[in-house]
Amino acid sequence: MLFLGLLSCKKDNSPGVTRPLNLPPGSDAVIDASNQFAFKFFNTVLQQDPAQNNKLVSPLSVYTALSMVYNGAANATRDSIAKVLQLNGISIDDLNALNKALIRQMPTEDSKVTMDIANSIWYNKNGPQPIPAFLDTIQNDYDGQTQSLDFGSPSAAPAINSWIAQKTNNKIKNVLDNTAPSDLMYLVNAIYFNGAWKYAFKPNLTYTGVFNRPGGAVSVPFMSGKMAVRVGYGPSLTLVELPYGGGKSYDMYLALPSNKDQSIVDFAASFDAAALTSVLSRLDTQNVQINLPKWEYAYSIDDMIPNLTQMGMGISFGNTADFANMYSVPPGTLYISRAIHKTYIKVSEQGTEAAAATVIGITLTSTSSNPTITFDHPFVYILRERQSGAILFIGLVSDPS
Repeated sequence: MLFLGLLSCKKDNSPGVTRPLNLPPGSDAVIDASNQFAFKFFNTVLQQDPAQNNKLVSPLSVYTALSMVYNGAANATRDSIAKVLQLNGISIDDLNALNKALIRQMPTEDSKVTMDIANSIWYNKNGPQPIPAFLDTIQNDYDGQTQSLDFGSPSAAPAINSWIAQKTNNKIKNVLDNTAPSDLMYLVNAIYFNGAWKYAFKPNLTYTGVFNRPGGAVSVPFMSGKMAVRVGYGPSLTLVELPYGGGKSYDMYLALPSNKDQSIVDFAASFDAAALTSVLSRLDTQNVQINLPKWEYAYSIDDMIPNLTQMGMGISFGNTADFANMYSVPPGTLYISRAIHKTYIKVSEQGTEAAAATVIGITLTSTSSNPTITFDHPFVYILRERQSGAILFIGLVSDPS
């Protein structure tokens, strides 16, 4: 009782409901794969954008969008995406089952936290139509909304942007500047998170302090409070866990480098899934004084293709891409032409609001707007009555001369 009385952070004692996730068999392997992806993807972001500026990605958003693409890929293209997703023998059924569970259960996991995951597919009504089984998978396993649009119309991009803005509480806007008649499909994921701290910082304790940024010291507002939270120490860092809501579902982990002079980009590059797992195993509840700056910013990766190519799926972006499980067209007809990722975050005394959107665009290759089929070698033909299915003639042509 005395301990609680000494806390200068306000504990939220209002009623709340926590529902533990009920994940399907095989989930541990997929979660491990997605966490491996998270750090590998973030590492490519650090390499592609090495400046010591604010950065933010949502691995869950990108992973979910790529999982949808993976369902439509075939042969070497599918293998390359599996490599990027770190699946390493994990079945597509296990991948889809976990994504389905997270999409449906995370929004109701903690009644004090808003966590929404939304997916959609937008396809060109004037081009080849997607394979129905592919759309069924996205609808059933990803709760994906599917809608046809005229990608030659200037209203197409605003329609997709409006959907993203709605699903992210207007935090992510204007992801697409336009669409083109040769575009066949856009696969979209949107995530919105709004969680109150389990122990909210008192605004009257916020003070102006000095933050030593790479470009020089700057004065910023610092939230301040005494609290009992889990803290862990590693060889090069201190890790603090700040829980949200009921304290059983969502947490923010803050990793503070021990060496103040180390480049934050270099530190982040060395902090991988193994390092996180190691320090998490050493977390212990302590009474500590936390002084944490407030922050709010947006971050954009307008072209993720270099990142994903670096990770191993370059085949998806050229004229040898194979999406035969998405469209009934020959290999090399379609390729990924756009891969965009945008994020937003605000951290305050009350908690955290964050949003993300990932858009993957599928386009016809420049030579395939009107696919050419040339019967220049022997072939079989059938003359058939459609309604009954009766075959009238069947033959082959080996020499039309």
